[in-house]
Amino acid sequence: MKKKNWIVVALCVAIVGMGIGFAALAQNLEINATANITGEWDVRVVNVSATTYIPGVLWDHTDDSWKGTTFVGTPTFDGTSATFEIDFEYPGAVAYLAVTVVNFGNIPAILNSVTGVTAANNVAPSEIEISYITLHASGTTSYANVDRIGFHPYELCLGCGDNIIVRAEWVANTYGESIIPDEKTKTFTLNFNYVQNT
Repeated sequence: MKKKNWIVVALCVAIVGMGIGFAALAQNLEINATANITGEWDVRVVNVSATTYIPGVLWDHTDDSWKGTTFVGTPTFDGTSATFEIDFEYPGAVAYLAVTVVNFGNIPAILNSVTGVTAANNVAPSEIEISYITLHASGTTSYANVDRIGFHPYELCLGCGDNIIVRAEWVANTYGESIIPDEKTKTFTLNFNYVQNT
């Protein structure tokens, strides 16, 4: 009987010792540190204007790029979104716009996508639509066509600007004829979606 008591006492002492040992090993490790985050994301549209010359992509359109088309009011922009309204006089009328986007931050960016084209084109009058968008990437001589199919992004370098050329037109059918809609103006809102270039 004494032998069993002695074993129980020994086991209790061993358990208490193990608890004390574990408590000694399980100390909290506290680390005090300060992290400075200096990255600034600031990509935004700064201008929307009519353009007549698109270097490297199209010829000089001085004579025909804005024949039969005029801005209605003044284009507006907020962040990376641009809104403009254009009046079209007749089928075949075409307008070219330059949307300028500048990277004022210190994080390299790329144009990942342009949204709003399909939504705008689906609104009446359907004869008036954006037919394509071309990017003149900053710091390069490369161009990419969005054309509602795909996009090949180029880096928007720090302090640089992209000129995004938008073609809006009153599309005539194959035989040069077109239904004349009652409303001949259309408002387009496009979103230029930039992401960090990693």
